[in-house]
Amino acid sequence: MLTQGSIERNLVEVRQRVEQAAVRSNRDPRTVRLLAVSKTQPHTCLEAAYQVGQRAFAENRVQEWLEKVAYLPNDCEWHLIGRLQTNKVKYLDSRISLIHSLDRFSLLETLNEQGERRGIIWNTLVQVNIARDSAKAGLMPEEVSDFLNSVVDYPNVHVQGFMTIGALEASPMETQGFFRQLRALRDSLYSQKWPGVDLYQLSMGMSRDFEQAIEEGATLVRVGHQIFGDRG
Repeated sequence: MLTQGSIERNLVEVRQRVEQAAVRSNRDPRTVRLLAVSKTQPHTCLEAAYQVGQRAFAENRVQEWLEKVAYLPNDCEWHLIGRLQTNKVKYLDSRISLIHSLDRFSLLETLNEQGERRGIIWNTLVQVNIARDSAKAGLMPEEVSDFLNSVVDYPNVHVQGFMTIGALEASPMETQGFFRQLRALRDSLYSQKWPGVDLYQLSMGMSRDFEQAIEEGATLVRVGHQIFGDRG
């Protein structure tokens, strides 16, 4: 487990790389939000990151989020980035700022039902399998428009953009191409107006490829290993 000093140094380096990638692509660095992915890390690592200014954290599993949220101050911003089972939605609450993995109608229905019951409007991203990787979840690109057409019928779910995960075996050039395709898909749909849909956010890029993602328009990058080291 890394020390607070190591986590601080890593965060400084990652933030510099985020800023440099944004500048290279003629973007304002403030348009890119760094999410510290704390999967399998103990809460002490998150607390160390908090002490050096990190406020946005991302968890893969609902149970881990429930275990850690109690240890961090209330001004933390929590993102859920892993595949969300419908039977876990009941454990979520308004402390979740953004669900990145809306990938099927059954989850849309369950989120809306739970939101209606508890007075919560869930902010979400539609997960798109832009790489057409059979090992990854997400809608195929050609399914996205019809899915967004359905969101209007679920007022307790707001879509704020798209998320994707690059193919594990892809080359850096292929990965950058996938990010470019997701941005192009977003841009092609941006002018359409769906109630409950705003396609500003693009969540793409992890520790190995977040700079490429920023160069292709990412507004949210999900970085774990480069901050916290090996998983706990």
